[in-house]
Amino acid sequence: MKKILLGLGAVGVTLVMVPLFAAFEAHVVNVTARIENALSVPVEPISFGTVFPQEQLERRLPVSLSGSFLTEEDADDVRYIIRQKPKCGVTSANGTVLDGPTWTGHVVVVPVVDAAGAVIGYTYTIDCEQDQPKDLELGQGQTAGLLPSLCQYISKHPDNQPANDGSLDSFHQPFYINQQTGQIVWTDTFGYLAKSQGDTSDVWTIDLKVPCFGGYCAQDWADFVHGVNPGADPDDYTQPIENEHKVFGCNLWIEVTGVSRFSQED
Repeated sequence: MKKILLGLGAVGVTLVMVPLFAAFEAHVVNVTARIENALSVPVEPISFGTVFPQEQLERRLPVSLSGSFLTEEDADDVRYIIRQKPKCGVTSANGTVLDGPTWTGHVVVVPVVDAAGAVIGYTYTIDCEQDQPKDLELGQGQTAGLLPSLCQYISKHPDNQPANDGSLDSFHQPFYINQQTGQIVWTDTFGYLAKSQGDTSDVWTIDLKVPCFGGYCAQDWADFVHGVNPGADPDDYTQPIENEHKVFGCNLWIEVTGVSRFSQED
């Protein structure tokens, strides 16, 4: 019996020694970060001017690591994509004169339904109103809307110094809609820059292959298309005759998809 009493006494002492905690308390952890661009990309327009069917013209697009990224000691590489998006703008003279601002159009997926209301596929429209300048005022004879697409005629070829970037030939579709899921699948071109490889800049070749119109294509049009992209259907890249003389457009988006850092052991 004495042993049992001693045990209970020990338990009582332990309970007395448990500290009491405040029911309400707060701790502040100071969190800060400085956000910088990882890439430096010129924003000057790429203009091909007046062109003619089956011409081939080239321009250069430099993409490089930003100064902030270069000076950040543990930052190593950047993965990015070049994506082609629809272009909207203000035109006059039936779309043959670009005389106002331009902006990016957004692809909007639209379900296709049968008579019973069941979804049997998907199509899309281009929304030019979402990013249209809020204070836009149209003059006499001006129209705001989608420009005929130049995207499918523009290639993107890397400088291969080193050979660690993607490539995309002309005569391709810039995107398509997955008919099972309704998702937009973009035909992106991948780029990569890494300080550890001495690769701090890319110079892309933006190559335009000019389309022909309606029934006025040259006899070697099919050979011209297949010489660039053997898998392309030349009929898919013939423009309607009503688009002749109009201003075409495409917006190139360079988007960072990932940044890596040196490990602590390096």
